[in-house]
Amino acid sequence: MPASNPDVLTAREREVLDLIRLGLTNDEIAERLGITLDGAKYHVSQILSKLGVATREEAAVAEAAKAPVRAPDRRRWWAAWPLAAKAAGAAVVVAAVAGLGVLAWGVLETNDHAQVSPLPSPIFGKVFYLAPSDQAKWIASPELVKQAGIIATEDTDEFMRQSQGAPALIIDRDYLNVLDGAWVREQVSAGKLLMGVRINLSELSSGFNLGFVVDTGFGYYPSSRVFYSAYQKQACWHGSSEGRGQDYLDRNSVGQFRLLLARIKRSTDSC
Repeated sequence: MPASNPDVLTAREREVLDLIRLGLTNDEIAERLGITLDGAKYHVSQILSKLGVATREEAAVAEAAKAPVRAPDRRRWWAAWPLAAKAAGAAVVVAAVAGLGVLAWGVLETNDHAQVSPLPSPIFGKVFYLAPSDQAKWIASPELVKQAGIIATEDTDEFMRQSQGAPALIIDRDYLNVLDGAWVREQVSAGKLLMGVRINLSELSSGFNLGFVVDTGFGYYPSSRVFYSAYQKQACWHGSSEGRGQDYLDRNSVGQFRLLLARIKRSTDSC
């Protein structure tokens, strides 16, 4: 797991991290900062991803002994410039930052050498992903999915046949109305972790008639993020008394894919 580096956090993310250290929930963070619950959840997920940890508790512990990181004072060299030079310099800086932003996104999108920690041996090669034909919609690149030990297929019959002994099932939205709902309910009843990619909890419930209805309350998120939901019987669930959860993934080579893998691992430790 990469070492934590608070220097990559934005000023707002540092504020959120300070509140996480105080033990505040997402609702409390949103109220304290005057932002939406969606916004609070987004900042928390970004903090976990950037610090390379799987839970908010780990994020708090990782930097608990350190004082909040503050941006260095960059005003001295800028203040010494004439006004005209400042204006010209600002234009150059804006253009350079824009160019670097595009370059950085390109690196994230095309980095073929990124690594993730594979699922542990008891479940490596036993987690099945009913994936869309469009690989751009996958939870991660095909290389990373394979590296993690997740078996991807586009064939529903093969998925149902091979995943009989799987501890976790990952189903893309494209198959929400295609896969046999009775079979899915049978798998959930057996204690398996069910994850719906690009599917929120209420859709997961109604799509497979799982017997619960929730109001997710999530608003718009950019296309650079992939929504996923998870459901499992309480007996096998770690971290939620109701055995439910939902979050987002960043669309890049690694993004928060490792967080999804951590959720799978935690949820299948006792199954």
